[in-house]
Amino acid sequence: MTLFGKDIACTTQLRAGRFTTGPRLVGESLYRRLTTPRGMLRGGEDEKNFGFDLLDLIGSAVTESDAAALPGRIAAEAKKDERIDEVFVNVVRTQEGPVTSFVIVIDCTTAEGPFTLQLGVDDVTVELLGLQVSE
Repeated sequence: MTLFGKDIACTTQLRAGRFTTGPRLVGESLYRRLTTPRGMLRGGEDEKNFGFDLLDLIGSAVTESDAAALPGRIAAEAKKDERIDEVFVNVVRTQEGPVTSFVIVIDCTTAEGPFTLQLGVDDVTVELLGLQVSE
């Protein structure tokens, strides 16, 4: 079995003293990857290519073909993490008046097990709706 190590738990805020491992660690990393604008992470070459500004992507998804491309673009970004073996993305777009919102469900498998990341996205926020890890 592959060991992914451990890191400080961090999705929407840093949780000092709380650590995460396994598929949860990979899920938290994917959440941060999807909410960090590319190039904003300090470090070397790997850090320069980290990030995928989901808010910017959602804001530019104005046509049906843009919205239809979202699952593939999100899956391609998730696959940049070598710990993720398979990824399936489902995007549901809803329109209420001038407000467009999306619910994004990302199912991933890793060598240590699967996880599901669920996000709610509109023009101004990305909300973590859930991170479920199958034990």
